[in-house]
Amino acid sequence: MSRWFLMVWLLSIYVTGNSQSVDITNAKSINKPFVEAMQSKFKQGDSVLYLEYRHNNAIISFSTRSPNPLYSYRVGALFEQTITTCDSFIVLPNLPNGELLFEVRDARQPTEKPARLKIIVEAPLWLRWWFLPMMFLYGLVFVSALLYLFYRYRIRQFLRLQQTRDRIARDLHDDMGSYLSSISILSRSAALNTTRDPDRAQQSIERIGQTARQVMGAMSDIVWSINPDHDSMEKVVARMRDVANELFADTGTTVSLDADPTVLSLSLPLEKRHDFFLIFKEALTNTARYAEATQVRVRLQREGATLLLIIQDNGRGFDVARPKASSGGGNGLKNMHKRAENIGGTLQINSVAGQGTTVTLVV
Repeated sequence: MSRWFLMVWLLSIYVTGNSQSVDITNAKSINKPFVEAMQSKFKQGDSVLYLEYRHNNAIISFSTRSPNPLYSYRVGALFEQTITTCDSFIVLPNLPNGELLFEVRDARQPTEKPARLKIIVEAPLWLRWWFLPMMFLYGLVFVSALLYLFYRYRIRQFLRLQQTRDRIARDLHDDMGSYLSSISILSRSAALNTTRDPDRAQQSIERIGQTARQVMGAMSDIVWSINPDHDSMEKVVARMRDVANELFADTGTTVSLDADPTVLSLSLPLEKRHDFFLIFKEALTNTARYAEATQVRVRLQREGATLLLIIQDNGRGFDVARPKASSGGGNGLKNMHKRAENIGGTLQINSVAGQGTTVTLVV
């Protein structure tokens, strides 16, 4: 019989020591000024309270069935010592990021099971473990993309410059080869006709001099066009005036060159300046040779982002469809159209017999 009473007594001690007389009735964040309010989702019986880093002030309420309550609580990872109070709530300000464990029990029954609430304060994005590796990865991708784009830009610049150099070298080879071949043939003709036909030999010598001057002019144009100091349109216009005055110096033809002030502020890079100038010079050379004009007018004007070169004369004109028959050759016109394509422009030639010619280049 005594054994039976002993078992009942031990069971009552076990049940009393493991019962929970304190309940957590409410837990919520305390809203901060100037921060968007956070709605509490805690319900009595929940074991976890989630807080954002902007709402890390919490108030926890609890209750007990005892008539004169006395509570003891502690917050693991925040303070380990046990605090005793008669208040049925606790305010936890500025909670750190991470997980905290809140425990509260009846202070008069230290052996009873405490009521527990896990508090999880979510860290901001920049404090989470994956943020720095992700930013490093993004930074690496961004820097790699910049380096790749810079590499592509440099390659395009190099290829464009190389194409310009190849084109200039090709023009130099073709022009110089043609001029030097002419000088060689004319010098041989002059040597053969020195005694037999002095007049013909004199003509050959004069043509040699003319061809040599053309060689010098072509070399001067190439050297001028590749000089980076001549990128400004003001330098280009000055060079165009010099060429126009030289071509019509002894012809009695009146030449005028007008450039809008907005044109002078432009800049022509090497790859465009070379072909632009040679189109102008070829058009003016054809006018001087074949047009028999008394007036030549050159205009440079700007329409938005477009540059216009207009060359007009009052000469005899020619048949645009049959330039060889009208002007003594058609290779010059083909070269002008080809150069216009090279710089991304269009060339239009209008001519009427007896009314002159108009050459329009749009770049």
